[in-house]
Amino acid sequence: MFFTEFDPLTEEAVRAAVLEKGKADGGLYELPEGKKMCAYLTGEFAPKELSYEFGKDELTVTVDGKTGTVPYSARKWKEIVMISHLLPDSTGMFHLVLDTRTNALTVFETWFGITVPVGHNMFTGKEPDYYRDIPREVQREIYFGRADFGDGKEDDGTRHTFTNRLEGRGFYWKFYNGYEFLSFSPAVNYCTIVELGKREMGGITMADPSDYIRIDDELYIFARWEPEYSGKMWLEIIDLFEMKTCGIELGFEEDNSFTWRFSGAELTMTGVIAHMEMISDNGENRTLPPFLQGKKGARYVYRPKDMHPPISHEEAVRKIPANLHVLDNCDGIMDSGHNFPLSDKLVGKTFRVKPDQEKYAAAPWSGALKEPFWYEYEFLSADRLRYRLPGTDWQEEVYNCFETDKDLFFFTHMLTGDPNFKAISQIVDLSNGLATTVTVEVGNWHSGWESGSGVYFGTVEYGDLKPPFTRRHHFTDELVGCCFCWNYTDTMNSIHMYSAPESYSWTIFQADNAGGVSWSSPGYYIKLRENVYLLQWIEENCNGNQGLVIINRKLQHDGGFFYGMYEDGLKLSITGAFMRELGKLDIKKYFEKDM
Repeated sequence: MFFTEFDPLTEEAVRAAVLEKGKADGGLYELPEGKKMCAYLTGEFAPKELSYEFGKDELTVTVDGKTGTVPYSARKWKEIVMISHLLPDSTGMFHLVLDTRTNALTVFETWFGITVPVGHNMFTGKEPDYYRDIPREVQREIYFGRADFGDGKEDDGTRHTFTNRLEGRGFYWKFYNGYEFLSFSPAVNYCTIVELGKREMGGITMADPSDYIRIDDELYIFARWEPEYSGKMWLEIIDLFEMKTCGIELGFEEDNSFTWRFSGAELTMTGVIAHMEMISDNGENRTLPPFLQGKKGARYVYRPKDMHPPISHEEAVRKIPANLHVLDNCDGIMDSGHNFPLSDKLVGKTFRVKPDQEKYAAAPWSGALKEPFWYEYEFLSADRLRYRLPGTDWQEEVYNCFETDKDLFFFTHMLTGDPNFKAISQIVDLSNGLATTVTVEVGNWHSGWESGSGVYFGTVEYGDLKPPFTRRHHFTDELVGCCFCWNYTDTMNSIHMYSAPESYSWTIFQADNAGGVSWSSPGYYIKLRENVYLLQWIEENCNGNQGLVIINRKLQHDGGFFYGMYEDGLKLSITGAFMRELGKLDIKKYFEKDM
């Protein structure tokens, strides 16, 4: 799904599909014929009048003076009734979650379609280049309240509320139709999921805007949405006693067929990671930032594909010469004040980095190198080196270097004159003779302007150092399931959830220290030493940047480099952060069965 281009559809196609379906499949519960209900809801956009009379397979609904009869479907889970129906003469819908013990009620109003800005940058204030319509995407507004059946039952004041009580939890979901995924909730308004099974492009973490609502300690409402992808909605009742779900799946599939059905899944809890709010904060009083207030359907939605519309490779490289920033104290995509200290310990040294003859982690795979290959280095000062390749002259470059563990050096530089503005990062271990080379350039397997990367494992020739014959740095899954909090500056912090062997997600904190907006990337992990790892990711379908950092769990610190295009050019910059470990989820076993 991460790389799938979904047809936005047309309003006419959406309307025809929704009205043809008429009601949700799988409704197994019918309210008694003739039963009447009035709903009293709160919220800026809540209907002032909402009443129902239930018939067989249909209901008559009155919304603010407008009355009509429509089909409905319902499911009952314990004492919770879920009702889903169209609004009269509309593709809009109401999805009701009613607790019959207390008559507390949550209503999700949904409708199809949104217009989004393209080329807009919320961080720099750049105005949109244009707008585009996405008729297929499900939108929502949530109302809390109570139901009255005219039976004289008193209102005890119980209401459903937003919550952070699911924040930090991880689950494995196995739906009854065979669909399975892992979910992680490092935020109060987002979740990340990893689809499992042997599906093409499976195993990549995806970030979805989400709603978390508490019914009681046993039962919760969890809704997730797929903007930027299918645009679908999943609205689930999570039962933490039974470890099962009952819910509604709504939206258009990859082949544009329309799904509206009740579904269910069995859950396994994979663990709980820490979250960072005050212990007395239960997340009930969720508020939107000022720029979202007063807009029906407003929610946190990060749309990086629309923030960064694609450009051609030729346009990208044409922009760069006039706006090329190489290790010149420029900020990358993450401001950083907690970098590893720059090291001058390589000054005066000469060595060769000798990559092995195979290139990894590049798509499409380009085959073996044909000739013996090495990088020879001389370090002239703390920020100037010269290098040469076989058969070439020496070339001088600016570089930055960190000593990330004893005798483990991490440095980067450009290859000036390369047509794709290639940069090289070297991880050189002068204790044991191992080296890893990571290349990056403008353009990758699916984009002309995003970063493209490859990695080579090898050795270093340095003085009398005798590198091992077969042992190398290597890919690892040791971090899978780990969750770290990173402190870049006083105002920039994030959560990393290492959620799959080839991808991960990050979450930016809100002002109250709750997890907020999340996103994800394909990537990989390399073990350099015990408790020292290299993490590389490309923010594909986003800003296109490469992040490349060494994580030292002994120091509780990371540091490295960002490379990539920005609005007018290209930056190679340093980054670093202090770490807190938030826990680990037991998820590696779910990937092993797919190998």
